[in-house]
Amino acid sequence: MKHTAALAFAMVLAVLVAAAEPASVRLPREPGAGLLYYAKADYALADNQAVLANPHITGALFQVIWGEVEKENGVCDWRQVDQWIAPWLKAGKKVALRVLWSTSGYWPKPYYKTPTPVWVWQAGAKFALHKPSGTEIPLIWDPVYKRYAWRFLEQCAARYDGNASLLFVDVTPGAETNPYRFGTIDRLNPEFKTQFAKIKTSDGRTYSDELWLATIKEWVDAADRTFRKTPLLVTLNKGGLQGGGHLAEIGNYCVSKKFYVGQNGLGGHSYRETAGGRASPFVGWSRQTKLFFEMAASARGDAKELMAVMQAAERIRCSYLNVYPEDVLSGTRGQPEFDPACEKVLAYGAAVMSRHAKSSADSKPNANPGK
Repeated sequence: MKHTAALAFAMVLAVLVAAAEPASVRLPREPGAGLLYYAKADYALADNQAVLANPHITGALFQVIWGEVEKENGVCDWRQVDQWIAPWLKAGKKVALRVLWSTSGYWPKPYYKTPTPVWVWQAGAKFALHKPSGTEIPLIWDPVYKRYAWRFLEQCAARYDGNASLLFVDVTPGAETNPYRFGTIDRLNPEFKTQFAKIKTSDGRTYSDELWLATIKEWVDAADRTFRKTPLLVTLNKGGLQGGGHLAEIGNYCVSKKFYVGQNGLGGHSYRETAGGRASPFVGWSRQTKLFFEMAASARGDAKELMAVMQAAERIRCSYLNVYPEDVLSGTRGQPEFDPACEKVLAYGAAVMSRHAKSSADSKPNANPGK
C-alpha cells in the first residue's frame, strides 16, 4: 500500500514539473512563406521606402553580429537591431534574424573580422586566427565559448521570442554548419584547414568530425530549449571539415526538432535530379517543415538569371527565399535599376513560395503567440 501511494505521489509530482516547464510551441508565422530582402548587417538601403512598399517582398532578413551587440560581458545593446527592424514593421512587413557566429574578414565591414566579443577570449575560450584576412574563427565546441554563446541566445530570446512579426531566427551553429567559412580562405590558403584542425580548445580538444557532429546537436538542443515560440532555422551547407558526410544526419536531427532547414547558395542549376535519379533530401524535408534558401549570388538585374533561381526554388519546394538587395531593387518600381521583367520574376517567385507553404506539413494558420 505504501509503495502504491508513493508511486501515485511521484506521478503527480512529475505532472506538476511538466506543467511548470511547458514544451516549446513554435508555430509557423503568417505569411508562412515569401521573398525576403537580404538586408545583411551593412547594406545602406534596408529602409528604402520603395522596397518596403514592394508587394512581392514579404519582409527582410537581418544578420546579428554577437560582438556588436554584447560588447560588454552580460550587457546587450539591441538598439541597432531594433533600428533596422523598425521601418519594416511600420510598413506592415515581417522580419527574420540570423545570428552570425562565424564570418569572413574578407567581407567589407571591420566587425566581420571579429564576430565574437573580445571578452569571450579573455574568459579563456580559444579561437583560430586566419592571419591573411585577420579573421577570428571561434572553435564552437570550446566549453567556454559554448557557455557564453548559448547565454547570448537566451538574451536574444528574452528580447524577441514570441514577437509575431518575427518569421524565424537562424541559429545555425558555426558557419552554415561549416566549422568555418571555407570560400575565399580555401581558395587562397587551402593549407589552413589542416592548421585549423590542430588548434586546441580551452579543455585541450582538437577538431574531429565526430566532435563537430556532437556539437551541432548540442547547439540545436540549446536553441530548442531557449526559443519557446519563434520558429528556428538551421542552414545546412557542410556536415564537417571533410565535406558533407554528416549533412543528412544533421538535417534529420533538425527536422525532428521541428526546425526549418535550408541552404545558402541557391543558383539557377541547383537541385536538378542526379543521373541516378536520386532526389535531394530537401525534397523529403519539405514535406515535414519549411525550407529557407538564399541566392548564391546576385543576378545583377538579369531577369533571365533571376528567373532561373526562382525555378530552382520551385524545384526544391522552397518556402522562404533570401533575395540579394540588387535583385530586389531591379524589380522595384521607382528605382533607377527598375526592370519590368524583373518585377514579373519577383511576382512569380512570391507565388511559388506561397504555393509551397500551403502544401507544407506545418502550414496551419498560426494563432498569434506574440507578446
